[in-house]
Amino acid sequence: MNEQSLQPGAPRERFRLIRRVYGLLAPRAWSVIVFAALFCSLAVKLYHALRYGLLREYPSWILTDIAILLSLEVVLALACYRWPRKAVWRAAMIVATITCTWSVMNAGWLIRTGTQILPMELLPWLRDPINITKLVGLNLIRMPVAAAALLLPSAVALAFFFSALARPLPPAYEPRTFRTKIVFSLVAIVVAIVGIAAASRLGSAQITAAGLRFNCQARAILSFLLPEYRHLVRDDFSNATRRIPYATDVEVAFKPRRVNHNVVIVVLEGVQYRCTSLAANHLQSDGDGYDPTPYLATVASQGVCFTNARSVVTHTTKALFGLLTGRRPGACQDIGETVPVAQPYASLATILEKGMGFRTAFFQSPTGTFESRAGLVHNLGYQKFYAREDLKDPNAFVGYLGADEFALLEPIRDWIRSDDKPFLLTVMCSVTHDPYEVPSWYGEMAGTLPDRYRQTIAYTDKFIQALDVELASLGLADDTIFCVVGDHGEAFGEHRIHGHERVAYEEVLRIAMCIRAPLLIVPGQRIASPVSSVDLVPTILSLLGFEVAGLDFDGDDALGPLPLDRKVYFAGWMQQGPSGFVQDGNKFVYEPEQNRVSLFRLRTDPLEMSRFDLPEYVAKGFSEEIVQWRRGTIFRIDQKPAGSMTLFGSWSCRWNGRISNVRHIAADQ
Repeated sequence: MNEQSLQPGAPRERFRLIRRVYGLLAPRAWSVIVFAALFCSLAVKLYHALRYGLLREYPSWILTDIAILLSLEVVLALACYRWPRKAVWRAAMIVATITCTWSVMNAGWLIRTGTQILPMELLPWLRDPINITKLVGLNLIRMPVAAAALLLPSAVALAFFFSALARPLPPAYEPRTFRTKIVFSLVAIVVAIVGIAAASRLGSAQITAAGLRFNCQARAILSFLLPEYRHLVRDDFSNATRRIPYATDVEVAFKPRRVNHNVVIVVLEGVQYRCTSLAANHLQSDGDGYDPTPYLATVASQGVCFTNARSVVTHTTKALFGLLTGRRPGACQDIGETVPVAQPYASLATILEKGMGFRTAFFQSPTGTFESRAGLVHNLGYQKFYAREDLKDPNAFVGYLGADEFALLEPIRDWIRSDDKPFLLTVMCSVTHDPYEVPSWYGEMAGTLPDRYRQTIAYTDKFIQALDVELASLGLADDTIFCVVGDHGEAFGEHRIHGHERVAYEEVLRIAMCIRAPLLIVPGQRIASPVSSVDLVPTILSLLGFEVAGLDFDGDDALGPLPLDRKVYFAGWMQQGPSGFVQDGNKFVYEPEQNRVSLFRLRTDPLEMSRFDLPEYVAKGFSEEIVQWRRGTIFRIDQKPAGSMTLFGSWSCRWNGRISNVRHIAADQ
């Protein structure tokens, strides 16, 4: 230890040094905070460029930040110089602090997802603050270095802001020095603006990262002001005419031959198709002979595997609605599908109950409060809903959201045995959702995030096997249609993006989808035609002998002949995110932020490494068609604007507009 640090005056000297530094910075606190925002933006983009080896693109990412944030600093400095009053200084500090706060939030979002944040991405936090806060906390724990780099300076900056705001110090201006500083700033701004056009040509035209060329603050403001930053506007919701039919609105009819098989659907949460054994090139791409989902491959070999299936909307609530109704969910950033209506929609559950007297149940390992799942299941017409809260065993909980899927086997078995009627059983998994944790009994948790993800997929494959064994032990295997399907995939940086909400690449869109139906499907089929998650319900109903043509589904029987020029539409959940369609091996993606339509030729470029941007005069027609499709998915909700309802006897649901939330009340009674 240094002897000088032991002297009684050492702490006092350090305190005096801090006071001197503060005395230099506080009189121009707004400038200091804006420059901190600029440093944060430049540093995080440099980190992202180094992480993916994209230093060549880095200049095109930062020039807009330099131009806009320096312009803001000049405006604030001139305002404080022209009107030297405490109210003006405080207002400048508040504007600068909001700017800096958004830079910090953007930095965290960019590190985690590979994209810059938009205000609409905060909506889930407002709707479900408890679960989303847990998710944010877990991500910060998972990235301790990044968390410390963001949070510690932010804490210092926050203390500096409140101190300067409480007692603003008057800046001492030397007119000549001040004018020189302004001139230098203006020159830097002009150079940045001139350099933007040239630097933008340095970026790759093959893999999209153009979103990083925007300044995050300007982007946030423009997302509210300019319609091209989003597919939909308020009038699209208030003027929506589309109506989802209720169960009582549809009439069922049958083919001459029908069967009375049970139906079991296992829904995988966020499982990337290429991470399963269903992908023909999986073993070759891994190179180590690893078979990630052997039992899923067995199920597919006993029936049919749809090798070109995609999610209609890459968000679980939306995907479930499409999977279990055969109709497009609203491709918009709400959860209107969960707002409870007076009677359920026409769905697989209600049609089977109405047409063949089925009993129906929806079991899931995740919590029922997440995105008001009880409200969604009520609208889908299931008679029973069972979620993590019903396990009543915290030892079975996994992560902040899910539970051990194996803990569902006993209640599922009890429900099946409770009646002899044919049944529809839907099981929603969750362990493959962030934070990618497996139960302790399964083994030691893998180290890296991709390895943990693959471990959860292997665990889920074991659960599928255990569930199938349970059905066989009950003597039901030969009389049950067994289906495994994904809600969406997940991105892990394949295109420098993580997550699934604002991603239109195949790692997110493509889903596992296979059906085993003894004596109804020839085993070993692999259907390569493009199909959608909305095709599942008409396909199952057709197998059972229903006439699906008159049920007005948005999907088709995927086992029947499909048009060669069929368009399979898709969208992300975020309104500013991409959407498009796949047709005859070509994939067209409209990105509203850049008002660009891109073409990927999937037959020759399945990994989407080459992007072709359509000329503006060609792109206009495609973009209008895609936006019109997305606008056309919005449906009216025939329910009063706000209210409450008890669902399944144990869930209290409240809603306001197109948003709802639920609370488990069984334990309170």
